[in-house]
Amino acid sequence: MCPRISAGLSGLGKRFRLFGSALVFLAGIQGTHAQPDSEIYLIPVLPNSDSLLLGTPVNITENPGYDNQPSFTGDGLLLYSRTRAGQTDIARYDPGTGELQWLSDTPGGSEYSPLPIPGTRDISAIRLDTSGLQRLYRYNSDTSRLMLKDLKVGYHLWVSPDILVCTVLTEQGMDLVVARPGAGNAYTHQKNVGRSLQRIPGTGRISFVALEGGSPTLKSMDPVSGATSEITRLPEGMQDICWWDERTVVGGQGNALLLYRTDGDGKWTMGYRLPPGIGRISRLALNPGGDLLALVAEPE
Repeated sequence: MCPRISAGLSGLGKRFRLFGSALVFLAGIQGTHAQPDSEIYLIPVLPNSDSLLLGTPVNITENPGYDNQPSFTGDGLLLYSRTRAGQTDIARYDPGTGELQWLSDTPGGSEYSPLPIPGTRDISAIRLDTSGLQRLYRYNSDTSRLMLKDLKVGYHLWVSPDILVCTVLTEQGMDLVVARPGAGNAYTHQKNVGRSLQRIPGTGRISFVALEGGSPTLKSMDPVSGATSEITRLPEGMQDICWWDERTVVGGQGNALLLYRTDGDGKWTMGYRLPPGIGRISRLALNPGGDLLALVAEPE
């Protein structure tokens, strides 16, 4: 049994504030699925009128190997990739009960980046076979099937049940592609992008990281029209972000969380530093209720 998380309870230990006007933090193409040891932590979040309150991080994986790429379902369960018996499978964790359930066991292949498919009970994930073949698959309780036959998908994001934004591996890096799997359409909108794909709450737009010019830049895109606009440059070492709301970006740099407001002064501010023993932050995901932050970090 994994640790049980009780979000919002007062006995969760020391809390930290993400101040919108706090101290400014001064500060190659990444591989798709490199596998350093990593753990997933859940942090209770308490909204406040003028700041964000974070509780004490709890390690919910405590598993040697690769525990990574968390995402939440609509009912608040956590999907992620977890190492067992030399391969990586899809796991589902219930923050309320601490129950862990395995959702895949694919001989000759591992799954990464599991996401719920909107409007269904199915899950999509990247499958990397021992042959080296890497493709996007759709999973239900009984079967799995290939979704984008000719695309080597690195990371993906569902915009609707019919529209998928993904990064596709090329000889030069990764390109940003919008696909309609049912119709068989796929269009490249941006070349040379990073791995972070996120929906921007309340806008119908998504964010991605453009890598042109040697300086990672957070941009937004309308996945229907393809119109893009620049949001901000990312601080050194930051690859992954999540959106707290339509104006607030949270990103990891080292073992600290930084905050950026699109309606602010254009600067990233220091928000929260992980306790000793917890190292570099990578992926971030916020649950639908906004009261739990999933965070991936490497041991120090």
